[in-house]
Amino acid sequence: MPSVLQLALVSFGLLHTTIARPASSWYQASVGIPWQVVLESDIGDLNLPVDVYDIDLFTTPQSTIDQLHSNGKQVLCYFSAGTYEPNRPDSAELLADSADLGNTLSGWPDERWLNIRSDKIVSIMKARIDTAVSKKCDGLDPDNVDGYSNDNAGGFTPGLSQSDSVAFLQTLSTYAHSVGLGIGLKNAGDIVQDTSSFLDWVVNEQCVQYGECATFRPFINAGKPVFHIEYKNQSPNITDDCHGANTASFSTVIKPDESSIPKDLIPCT
Repeated sequence: MPSVLQLALVSFGLLHTTIARPASSWYQASVGIPWQVVLESDIGDLNLPVDVYDIDLFTTPQSTIDQLHSNGKQVLCYFSAGTYEPNRPDSAELLADSADLGNTLSGWPDERWLNIRSDKIVSIMKARIDTAVSKKCDGLDPDNVDGYSNDNAGGFTPGLSQSDSVAFLQTLSTYAHSVGLGIGLKNAGDIVQDTSSFLDWVVNEQCVQYGECATFRPFINAGKPVFHIEYKNQSPNITDDCHGANTASFSTVIKPDESSIPKDLIPCT
C-alpha cells in the first residue's frame, strides 16, 4: 500500500548585521505554484515535485536549505512576527520589556502577543530578517500579524488595530525587499485589501473550512500566489478542501491537523 507521501507525489504530479544582497529585486512566486510546508525539524523529502518549501527559520539546518537550493527549490522561512514564543534564539530579548507583551494566545498558552507598535519589537523582527538573509532564504512567512482580532486585541491599551498591522507589515516589507527577500501575509483576511499591493503572496489556513477564500482573491488578481492549507482533522472533506468555492488558482496542500504542520501531505484527488 503506498504511503501518504507517495500518494502526495502522485497527486502533485509535477508533481544583528545585515548580509549584503542585491537590493534591486527579490523572489516573487507565480500564481498556482506547487509548494510544501513543514514547520517541524524533520522536513522529509527534499526533492518533492514542488517549487517552493516553507520551513521554520530557526530549526531548519543550513545544510537543508543549501540542499533545497541545489535541488532547484525556493525557500520561504517561517517565523512568528507578532507573538513571543519560548525557545527561540531571541526569546529573552522579547521578554525584556513587559510593556511589549500582551495576552497569551488562545490555544497556545506558551505564546503571548507582541506590541507590534514598539520600535524594539520592529528591530528584533528586522534582526530575524537578517537571519533569514544569512541562511539564504528566498522569502518570508511572518505569522501572527492579526493580534487586532484576537484575545482582546492582544491585551494592550489601546488594543492593536488593523492599521497597526498594516503599518508593521509595510515596515517589514520595505526592509525585506531592501535586502532581497520576498515577504507575504499570513491569514489576516481583514487587511488583504490594504496589503496585497506591497506584499508578495499570502499564506492562508482553512479558508475553505470557514468560507473565507474569496477574501484572499485580491492576491490572485494581482498576479500573486495564495499558498493555501486545509487540515483533514478539522475539515475532513478533502474534495471540498481542494476544490472549494473561490479557490481557483490557489496553491493548496492538505495537512493532517492544525496542531502541527509535519512533512506529511494528504493529496488532492
